[in-house]
Amino acid sequence: MSSEIIYFTQPAPFWDWRVATDLFLGGAGVGALLFGVLLDEWFKGKYHRICVTAAWLSPVLVTAGLMFLMMKMGRPLHLFFTYTNFNPHSPLWWGGVFQPLFLIAAIAYAFMWRHDTPNYLPRRWLGRAITPLAFIVGTYHGLLLAHNVSRPLWNTGPTVVAAILGFVTTGIAAVMLVHLIRAKWAGRLANQDLVTNFLNDMNIVRNMLTVALIFQLATFYLWWLSLKYGSLSDQQALAAANESYGPMFWYLGIGVGLIIPIALGVLALIRGEAMHRRFQTTMIAVTSALILFGGFFFRLALVLGGQVELPINPFS
Repeated sequence: MSSEIIYFTQPAPFWDWRVATDLFLGGAGVGALLFGVLLDEWFKGKYHRICVTAAWLSPVLVTAGLMFLMMKMGRPLHLFFTYTNFNPHSPLWWGGVFQPLFLIAAIAYAFMWRHDTPNYLPRRWLGRAITPLAFIVGTYHGLLLAHNVSRPLWNTGPTVVAAILGFVTTGIAAVMLVHLIRAKWAGRLANQDLVTNFLNDMNIVRNMLTVALIFQLATFYLWWLSLKYGSLSDQQALAAANESYGPMFWYLGIGVGLIIPIALGVLALIRGEAMHRRFQTTMIAVTSALILFGGFFFRLALVLGGQVELPINPFS
């Protein structure tokens, strides 16, 4: 009598583009809310329209991300089981518990911006209360990948750092792009005085975004070094991911999403943005779109590349 062992394997990556979309949209939503809260704290309600954009954009992005995740889960109602199964050691548990709580708090925060009072204290205190929750949700997006010890491409410290910096850069970019679109539709970009004041005051935002992009690029370099000169499984994971998704990661994620936006920011400074306001406004819109475009494809390449099958090493 002969015995047979039958294995049922997943014909494609278990985590597909829908998971990557959830990580991208959810991270951008967290970053958008933190950006709005930070502007409100720094400028005491001066940039009411930008903060309104950030406040409403955040729950929209997070909700869209959750929709894609539930499409992947197949049984979305099982999400409620996370509240009955206490497991703080699992990043999935943290996401299942805190992401819906963050969404509810973000919606309440958005509705509070209906008050025109610049120093509306209940709104400001709610923003402060949401901030730790937002950081937990943003960090969860990195821990969700880094927690997988069987995936060398994900199981690194820079993965978590890159997730945190990613929600900062994509969140700011999403808010600025949507805000400029709103301003264009409302005709406010035709007022030269309004544009000049807006661009002058946004220098601090540009500097903050540039620093975050540079740190993110440095984090990717350290992540690459840790895999390139790591264990055999690390090197194999990097080589396999490069072979399958290298162009998507390096050209779209790093090139389009990081290097080109940094170069455009330097170009704007060299050209003399104070004398070319229309050029500066265009650069903000283009740079924000590129950051979002590259940020999505970086997450897609990372999610798919981390699931590429590695050769079996009989000596490990």
